[in-house]
Amino acid sequence: MQLLLPLLLFLVSYVQCYGGIGFDPLGKILEAQRAKRSANFVPEASKSDYSPVYIGPQDGLKEANRITALPGQPNGVNFDQYSGYVTVDPKAGRALFYYFAESQNSSSKPLVLWLNGGPGCSSFGNGAMRELGPFRVNIDARTLSENKYAWNN
Repeated sequence: MQLLLPLLLFLVSYVQCYGGIGFDPLGKILEAQRAKRSANFVPEASKSDYSPVYIGPQDGLKEANRITALPGQPNGVNFDQYSGYVTVDPKAGRALFYYFAESQNSSSKPLVLWLNGGPGCSSFGNGAMRELGPFRVNIDARTLSENKYAWNN
């Protein structure tokens, strides 16, 4: 019993010392959980004001974005292709680039949206021109050939 009191005093002073220098693992865990909750919190008033997609007048954009021919494209291509930008945040000046190749039989085949890319991997250069797009870049790196396995066939 005589040993218990000094041990208890030692433990209390030990805990107080670590608490005094900022060692508070439980407090840090609780603070991190509160920060996660507040980062995901959106006030009710602003929920109705926010739209993740900018919708504006689209008049004339289809023709303006039509590609008559890509450099090095073979003759006799029987599908339309388009390229341009879709505005996603006009205030911040954010837009996404797109390249669209219509199906050769667009009335009976569905539209497929294919997204890939990432840091160091171009959706257009690798994806469209090497994998599923309508053309492949020839070995001369200047001309294109039709891709018989393209998704728009």
